[in-house]
Amino acid sequence: MTRSVPEKQPQLTIRRAGEGDLPAIMQIERASFPTPWSEWALRGEITDTRRHIYLVVTEGDEVRAYIGGQWFLDTCHISTLAVDELCRRQGLGEGILLALLLHLADNHTRHATLEYRVNNRAAARLYQKVGFSQVRIRAGYYRDTGEDACEVTIDDLDEVKRRRELLELWEQWGARYGRQVEIIL
Repeated sequence: MTRSVPEKQPQLTIRRAGEGDLPAIMQIERASFPTPWSEWALRGEITDTRRHIYLVVTEGDEVRAYIGGQWFLDTCHISTLAVDELCRRQGLGEGILLALLLHLADNHTRHATLEYRVNNRAAARLYQKVGFSQVRIRAGYYRDTGEDACEVTIDDLDEVKRRRELLELWEQWGARYGRQVEIIL
């Protein structure tokens, strides 16, 4: 699957993550979360490509963002999304999320779920924008801080209408950020 947007800024590539990306992913992970995942845990998920999907955004040889999830039947639970702190507010999180959702829709995944910290307003706006709906608040979900989590879902990824909406969001994203993007999945 290759989707492109017009070239205005340096080319980005969205591709599957590999073990060689782990040092950069760990650097972003440690800078992004109060309790980062262990390298051992992330390595296990990145290399288990039957049940997990991890994507990275690269600019040249540099990893700028990553996203990961695990499949359960017709559902993908998105467990992590992070952007290099020097590259935030440039649309990379939205771009990689849309790329993953389009890939899931193209591969017969019906549902996508995730949780985010209730006080993370940027995450709330992003997930609502791409079509996630709130399922519930999970009290005390984050053990490190005791914060509540907002659980959200998209339940119609495999429907033509949702795929069209995601493609429209992808085109709007491309027009807004003007990046040439190559997706290799």
